[in-house]
Amino acid sequence: MPLYSFLSTPHEYFACCSFWGTLVGTWSSAFVLVLDWDRPWQAWPIPCVMGAVIGFSLGFFAFLLRRYLTHPFVDRSRCYVNTGDSVKSREELLDHVLVFLSTYSWVYSFKWTELLTCHGKSSDPVVSCPPDWIAALTNGKISHFQNVVVGGDAPDDWPDSLRRFANQCATFTRELMRLATAHPPTALRHDSKSRGFLCSNHPADCLHYHCKPQGGTGQAQRKVKWKKKHEIGIMSAFLCDLLDDSVGFSPAPTTQCRDRTRVTFQTAEFEEACSCESQGTVSTGIEFNALVDVGSGLGHLPRLVMQRLRAGDATPRRRVVAVEADAKLHNSAVDMEEREPNCHSRLIRVHARVTTSEVHDLRERLSMALSALETPRYLLCGLHCCGDLSEAVIEAFLTDPNARGIALVGCCYHKMEDNTFPLSSSLQEAFTRNPEAVDPLQAKVTLRLACQWSPQQWARWTPEEVYEHRVRVFVRSILEVYLNPDGHSPLPPPLKRVARLPPVVTKPPSSSQAECVVQPLPSLDDHWRALHSLEPALEVTALANLVTTAQNTWHLLPGIIMLQQLVQPLLEALILADRVWKVEEADDVAFATLVRLFDPSTSPRCVALVAYKNHSK
Repeated sequence: MPLYSFLSTPHEYFACCSFWGTLVGTWSSAFVLVLDWDRPWQAWPIPCVMGAVIGFSLGFFAFLLRRYLTHPFVDRSRCYVNTGDSVKSREELLDHVLVFLSTYSWVYSFKWTELLTCHGKSSDPVVSCPPDWIAALTNGKISHFQNVVVGGDAPDDWPDSLRRFANQCATFTRELMRLATAHPPTALRHDSKSRGFLCSNHPADCLHYHCKPQGGTGQAQRKVKWKKKHEIGIMSAFLCDLLDDSVGFSPAPTTQCRDRTRVTFQTAEFEEACSCESQGTVSTGIEFNALVDVGSGLGHLPRLVMQRLRAGDATPRRRVVAVEADAKLHNSAVDMEEREPNCHSRLIRVHARVTTSEVHDLRERLSMALSALETPRYLLCGLHCCGDLSEAVIEAFLTDPNARGIALVGCCYHKMEDNTFPLSSSLQEAFTRNPEAVDPLQAKVTLRLACQWSPQQWARWTPEEVYEHRVRVFVRSILEVYLNPDGHSPLPPPLKRVARLPPVVTKPPSSSQAECVVQPLPSLDDHWRALHSLEPALEVTALANLVTTAQNTWHLLPGIIMLQQLVQPLLEALILADRVWKVEEADDVAFATLVRLFDPSTSPRCVALVAYKNHSK
């Protein structure tokens, strides 16, 4: 094993290079002496000192070249972290992750609708996929693929390199979550009336928030969908616990994931109520007197928070501000507030657009809204803040001294208008050391994959649903290569109209047949007739000929989707960890971590960034 594999930090590498350089330089100076070679420092001090200086300089030069000489020694096909030992440093982990992601960028760096137009390019998954992988991915069963993406064992006929890829995706995801997760300081307070508590999930290396069974006080609006009820029910309890400084904490692990050897924050089991007992209370030392919800929409979340706070025992009334940029939603929300009979139960509505360049304006608007408070100390929150809004909320937290805490669940990473990823200096430096990973990881298709459905959701699809999705993707790819063969011109209007049509799906085979990955090319005559009636310029014969030339792509579609489901949690974990590290860089931030709040099978964007500042500042 090479020497550099034992050096986990730059300090260790510097010490090694300087020591061996000085030692070798000192003894090498003996070759210019004619006296006692056993004790050259007694025979001729000046050559010894010069040799030591030259040796140290060469060692220091080798240390500076470390970042350029590290990657040629890394076997990219086998770059992985031992699942039994955690990576010791953030720098080392990021280097391994970026090398891994750049090596397998063909898995995620293409656009599905342009799958057939990237033939021969480095991003073409059909060309880049190893032959032994293709053999395994085109001769399996859908249920086996679904079992693998949620942490189950890989099929016996998979090649070692494919097994290693699946293990690496899970291992790197857990390691990123581990380095972005911190156990909060706690205090023993037996009178705490927490609505839930944090608990460690050791298989996934992350923190979970569990609502107590009796923590369901408050009712969501009737017209709210189940997914939204799930999210605001849990997050409202979590926000109330943060406001009351009453979040329980139990270091005991949650239930182990049985029959699954590889789990992540996206695939670990979710329990509404955990059997662990709280052994303390998270202590922030901050007395929050306001809550600010950014991107509140109609205000379901802040209203449920107010209901929970009113149900508490003599809790001092806190101001709750709901910020929304959409004028239609804001006006509807204002009408709802005016119908509230008790004026003290009304939310403070603020119509404002929140961007990174307008954070100062938001600060002034909030100062006016909270003018009744002598010293505002508010908790900033956001539930599924889209695109740039998440970064703007983080910026508002870091720049506004009145913002003492943050609980942010992001969403839609691909909608960031400015290419600001990564935010943290740690990941920016890692990108500098690994420039080959920059373009694929900053591409919109990559950020889109990071915020797509969770592996648990795909694993619950029936074979018929998998087949129908397979046909849709295949048809859209055929239309793309037919109407836009060069891939450079804008999509023509016919394709845009076709994309908005209700899906016309070929009848899938029986359940037993649909379970197999190997399927004959579908008969798409119904598709072509329906499309021809809308766009007479389409030549049905040409489309049918394209289908026969894309047979290899058709057979590999389920396997490629499975590979993307394996890498999706890793991409999202990298984005989430980057945001935590950005917050940690601020001098006045006392604590920052990631917390899983929701069930990934119901709400794929299930992790919140939680941080608070030093209460003394």
